[in-house]
This record gives sequence, structure tokens and C-alpha cells, in this order.
Amino acid sequence: MILLIDLGNTRLKWALVNENAKDIQQPFHAEGSISKDQAINIIDLCSQNGWQMTHVVCSSVIDHSITQSLEVAFKKGFPTTIWKKLDGTALINTISTDYAEPAQLGSDRRAMLIAAQALYPNKNLLILGAGTATTIDLLSARAHHLGGWILPGLTLMKNSLANGTDRLGSSCTAFKEMSDLNIGINSQDAIDHGVLMSQLGALELAQAYALQNNMSLDMIVATGGNAQRLINYQEQKTPTQLIDNLVLRGLLIWHQNHHA
Repeated sequence: MILLIDLGNTRLKWALVNENAKDIQQPFHAEGSISKDQAINIIDLCSQNGWQMTHVVCSSVIDHSITQSLEVAFKKGFPTTIWKKLDGTALINTISTDYAEPAQLGSDRRAMLIAAQALYPNKNLLILGAGTATTIDLLSARAHHLGGWILPGLTLMKNSLANGTDRLGSSCTAFKEMSDLNIGINSQDAIDHGVLMSQLGALELAQAYALQNNMSLDMIVATGGNAQRLINYQEQKTPTQLIDNLVLRGLLIWHQNHHA
């Protein structure tokens, strides 16, 4: 078995999968998530369940020292298990990039590119990652990454208003379910609608950029905890597919290609 780990800014997501899994969209053998601050508990989880892993395959966008501590703990607890960490150059010969320094591309974004290209080959894709941060990347049908955009995610935007203003904090509560994005007539609605509109505006501008650069989008591939909310409100100009755990699926593809 392989343990896939997506170590993000807020949580560690994990999945246990058969090494020879052919369909990357099939359900994982087991999956879950842990707070980033308790990431080391993944070791106990593996031990308590008696999981025998040949490999741990990791993507991490957090502080190197935390990732390294986790790697050391795995190697101590599971000395025969091989630790692999994906970076921005993964499968660079298969998926090229305009990034000036490919190694600086976030491993989560690289994993999403790998997964999206495998799921929808020969398609012009916009890849939306809607988590703590919102990321938007463009991938051509020729498997070339044009680059992308990073902006604060929905919750991070709301928290910045709560922490950076004197009087708006009390209005920065959890998002309410809403049927439209009409003008806000109270502070909470004005914040909720404004934050969502900023994200949707970025998505619209990214699609416009693609068209201006002779890239007719075939599909938006969306993933992340806030993806469904954004999809609900975007204008459906381009077919959109929501894929859970796109980073983990990209890790599996990279492992299968890198391990062969």
C-alpha cells in the first residue's frame, strides 16, 4: 500500500491506496485529514491500524522543518518504508512550464497539474484549487503550464477583514448559504458577497486571459473545500468538473510514473 500525504496550510490530508491502482478517480482504500498542528499524529494512525506501506508520497507547502520532522518520524517508525516528496519539477519532461524557476512552483499546484492532465489529456484546462489559498492555473492541450495566479482563499479574506478592521470583525462570521450575489444590505452580506465576488472576478479574468492568448478552454477542473461554493456562483461559460483530493491523485500518478 501507498500512503499519500497532502500537507497544506491548514490541514494534512491523507489517503491509503493500492500501489497498482489504475483508475485514479476510484475511491481510496482509506482517507482522512488531520489539523496541520497535529500532523505528527499520522504516525500513530498508521501504527494503530497496522498499515504496511511500501512508500509515503508527500506534497508539502508548509515550513520545511515541520515536513522534515514528519519525514524523520516516518523513517524511525517505518524503517522499510520509502519516503518521497514531490516538488515543482515533478514530471517536467511530460508537463512543461513557463515558470521562470520550476522548482519554486508549489508542490500542490504541480500535483494538481499532473492529475488534471492525466484525467483530461489533450484538453485546454483551467485548474482551480480553492483551499486556504485560491490558486488558478492554465494548462494547455499540449501539456504545457502557462502559469497562474494565487490569492487569499475565502476564509483568509474574511479573516483579514476581521483582524485588520475595528468594526467589521463581528460581521465576519461563517459564510451563509445564499441564492444569489445581490448587493449586500447589511455588513455580513456585504462581506460575504464581496469576498465571493473577488474570487469569481479572478476566475473570470483568468478565463479572459486564456482567450486573449488563443487558448479556448475545454474545461475547468476544480478542487478544494471552497470549490463547490465558487462553482455554484460562477457563470457557466466553461464546463466544470469538481474532483475531490486532486493533489492526492496527482501524487499517485507521479509515484506510478516515477517508480516505474
